Amino acid sequence: MFLLVSGEGATDMGRAAGNTGQPCRGSDFLPGPMALIVDRIAENRLGYPFLGSGLMYFIDETRVIRQAKTLKPPTLPGKRRDTETAFFFRTARALACIALALGRENGDGVVAVLFRDADGTQSAGRGEWQRKFDSMLDGFTYERLAGGVPMLPKPKSEAWLLCALKSPQPYQNCAALEDESGNDRSPNSLKRQLAAAMGQEPTRETLCDQFVSGAVDIYRIDMPSFNAFRDRLEQVLK
Repeated sequence: MFLLVSGEGATDMGRAAGNTGQPCRGSDFLPGPMALIVDRIAENRLGYPFLGSGLMYFIDETRVIRQAKTLKPPTLPGKRRDTETAFFFRTARALACIALALGRENGDGVVAVLFRDADGTQSAGRGEWQRKFDSMLDGFTYERLAGGVPMLPKPKSEAWLLCALKSPQPYQNCAALEDESGNDRSPNSLKRQLAAAMGQEPTRETLCDQFVSGAVDIYRIDMPSFNAFRDRLEQVLK
């Protein structure tokens, strides 16, 4: 079994070292903090690291979106999706197609993890997040990929990291962070709060350093959106 991951940028899932537009791994993949979270859960579940073993592939967002534009509209009846949830459905379908092709090429099973920030505002309820999460699951299922995992922080990845790094009480009352605005222009945005907690700019390198130093313990993070992701990943890794 191997993993295929994709995100939105370097500070979440990471980036490719080059610009091939093809799945890459090993030294060609520069992982971000979300990839480290995926790897730690997978290692804890199966007993070996995927990143260190060259078993985690990465594909960038541009390639996934390009693949999504080639997909035919669904032919099966189903509930209508608004523009935003349709985007999550299509990109999950696209990653599933790339993952299945890679699985056939390698002759092995594949688990695909698609990272997207849920974003939204303080007034957006859990229902909006749930529709996006379910749309991603539906996209994986439509392409018959059993091992598809939505990684959908509410409102965005900074909330998960801030849970571990906030002062003076890390890991306490973290669910409340999901109700904050996902707008980076907010005076007290999650990105600014995370930078203040770290005492430096949150870059791919500085965020990954928090994992290397042991400052982030993912098994102490208790947030609905994080738990939904972790439970799904552990389920498909059985």
